[in-house]
Amino acid sequence: MREGLQERYRIAVDLGLALGVRQGEAFGLAEEDFDFRAEVVHIRRQLRWDGKGRPYFCLPKGRKTRGVPLPPNLARRVQLHFQLFPPVECTLPWRNPETPTTELEERQRKPITVRLVLSTSHALRINPGTWNERSWKPALVAAGVLRQVGEKAESYGSRVRLHPVYERSRPDMFHVLRHTFASVQLEAGESIVSVATWLGHSSPKITLDYYAHFMPGAGKRGLAALDTWLV
Repeated sequence: MREGLQERYRIAVDLGLALGVRQGEAFGLAEEDFDFRAEVVHIRRQLRWDGKGRPYFCLPKGRKTRGVPLPPNLARRVQLHFQLFPPVECTLPWRNPETPTTELEERQRKPITVRLVLSTSHALRINPGTWNERSWKPALVAAGVLRQVGEKAESYGSRVRLHPVYERSRPDMFHVLRHTFASVQLEAGESIVSVATWLGHSSPKITLDYYAHFMPGAGKRGLAALDTWLV
């Protein structure tokens, strides 16, 4: 599926899989969020779009930042991506794209500038709706994960263009990479507290509710350890 994406977008799969980030967090990642020396990625913001199609930055879901370990192979891929597709400077309002009406709102919504890791071929921030339809879903179709079920016609002045229509399949969207990250970590025996922190969950209980079935060794390792005391 990764190979079905345009080369500039393939790093998005790596980020979702190796860091467990949400789609908006991946699109909001900046060059300065990667600390290669400390081997950590700082998840500080997400890129959002409001109902009027206006982009803005805000804190990750739960309104808290977090740090996620940076795997060495991901670090190498990110550095190569920076060489092929240099980060793009982007300035957007913080927290809310509406025009401020008070001094407090003006301070709260003061625009910030970051160098985005992911951008379009026109050096713009990514619109998730467009990206999902024109990049992600076609890649899923190419991988045999999703089916195209038809076409729809759209008029552009005197021209008519046909666009593919795909089956509805929410489980196959970008969030599946986050689920994969969590399940692999837990199946490998990583601490539920650590995984919860990396995912940005407010409590390990939330992580357990979602992913307890990915912990096949839960209860058995402690039982085996205590059993050795009785030999």
